Order: sequence, then C-alpha cells, then structure tokens
Amino acid sequence: MSWKQYRIVVIVFATFGIAVLPSCGHEQSLQSITVRPSGFVFEGVGAQGQFTAVGNYIHPPESKDITDQVLWKIDVANLATVSSTGLATALNTCGSGNVTATVYSNPKNPSDGSIIIGSATVKGVLDGTPACQ
Repeated sequence: MSWKQYRIVVIVFATFGIAVLPSCGHEQSLQSITVRPSGFVFEGVGAQGQFTAVGNYIHPPESKDITDQVLWKIDVANLATVSSTGLATALNTCGSGNVTATVYSNPKNPSDGSIIIGSATVKGVLDGTPACQ
C-alpha cells in the first residue's frame, strides 16, 4: 500500500470513528427556567396574562417550552390566581408579587432531589397608590 493510499484509509476510518462515537454520555439536563414575560401589570380585576416557561438545558445546549411540565404558583393569593397552564387572572389591582414555575427532579418526592425555579413579577396597576392604602 502506498503512502497516499494509507493516508486515505486512515482519514476514512478516523472520520467514521468520530461520526459514530457516542455523545459525552450525559442525559440532557435542565439548568434553569426562564419565565416569559418577565413582568406583568394587571390593569383591572379579571385581567389575564399568559406566562410561559422556557427550560434551558445542557448536553446538548437547548431551550424549549416546558410550560405544561412545571408547577405554577403565585405568592400573593389576594392579587391573582395562576392556572396549571400559566394563565394568571387578577383578583385585585392592589399588590405585587411573583409567579413561579417550578420543576422537581423527583416529582413524587420533591424533598428528595433538586428543584429548579423560574419567576416573573406581577402587580396590580394601582399598587403603591393611595387607593391601595
């Protein structure tokens, strides 16, 4: 075999070897959650705002909609409610708080494993005014 033929064979085998090598061996891993929009102001009672949760992953790096996979909560009960799909509905125009999207690595036992949380601010249009005193 000539040197030129040897180089071609080595290049072909090297290319094939790289093409069939497995990835780094890690499963895709959720690193953070971005809640969109990052803030929302309720203009009146009954006003609604739709939030979405975007999961930010590694192995490979990717961002994707995980709105239906997170647990949605709001930390100010008298301001608004938030549905399991991220739809927030105003109960009041006074107050402010956060809407959170949470994923548990072990949903059956949340205290065992990691928790990833993303949040967005919400507030009533009259928050901070004399009408809310």
